[in-house]
Amino acid sequence: MSDETTESIIKRITVKYSDPILLPSGHQSDTFFDCIKLSPTELARLAALAVGDMKIDSFDMAIGIAYTGILFAGAIAGGRSVGILTTNGEFIGPDLRGKKVLVVDDVIVKGERALKAATVLTKQGAEVVGFACIVKKESSSVLSLPIYSAHQV
Repeated sequence: MSDETTESIIKRITVKYSDPILLPSGHQSDTFFDCIKLSPTELARLAALAVGDMKIDSFDMAIGIAYTGILFAGAIAGGRSVGILTTNGEFIGPDLRGKKVLVVDDVIVKGERALKAATVLTKQGAEVVGFACIVKKESSSVLSLPIYSAHQV
């Protein structure tokens, strides 16, 4: 449930266009969420909204999808390990074998990018337990695991 402060944060990062634009995800939309504008305090607040109710042992590591998922992964981790999945699919971080991981991105539209990341991480021995994002947009039907989001459109 969003409060007035959270709504104000989301409003500040929301960019509306009169005509749809091509987003980095490859989708057309008239709305873009410029999450790079978020301060560390705002990232922490949104992380608490997204995963604050999860049990402490729900995951061992947060893996941020490059680029803006990396910043949110640090906030989501809450003292746990953090890893990075680069744009070319290379994982940077501690050994994944046997680790329960949460895949983190700034915005999940349909979930294809998150699913691709989960596939890469699983092949390296991780157990993907879910996905976390700042904004969940549209339906993410390709993802069968839970999506934890601070805001839904």
